[in-house]
Amino acid sequence: MDFKGGGVGGIKYINIKQMTDNNTKKEAPPKRPQCAFFIYKQEVYQQVKDANPGKKMTDITKIISEQYKQLPKDKIDQYEQKYKDSKAIFEKEKKTYEDKYGKIKNERKKKKDDAKATKKPQNKKQKKQESEEDESSEDDD
Repeated sequence: MDFKGGGVGGIKYINIKQMTDNNTKKEAPPKRPQCAFFIYKQEVYQQVKDANPGKKMTDITKIISEQYKQLPKDKIDQYEQKYKDSKAIFEKEKKTYEDKYGKIKNERKKKKDDAKATKKPQNKKQKKQESEEDESSEDDD
């Protein structure tokens, strides 16, 4: 173990990083498969970008979306099948991962709307409206 000098009151600190076993780290869970549209988009993006120089990424995506909607049914079915194949692989990898490390936690961030719902009103007008609503609900009792 390494001790770092210069601790408070002559106390030496232990480098905890060296104490932990590197083999105990969890590997990253498998990533969800891309949907059929994104598989298509990945294949044609560069061609569309080259055909439309100077366009923003959002505009290019809109063009690709329109192209995808106009594809024949059998082409769309091919992309759907690719998605289903990759989803089957994902499910196997997910099961293996969960058997080894436990259930995958969904660590998505909360939406801003949730935070706004709990916030208090910002301006005087909103505060006044809320206080009037509170008073009228007390009068009903």
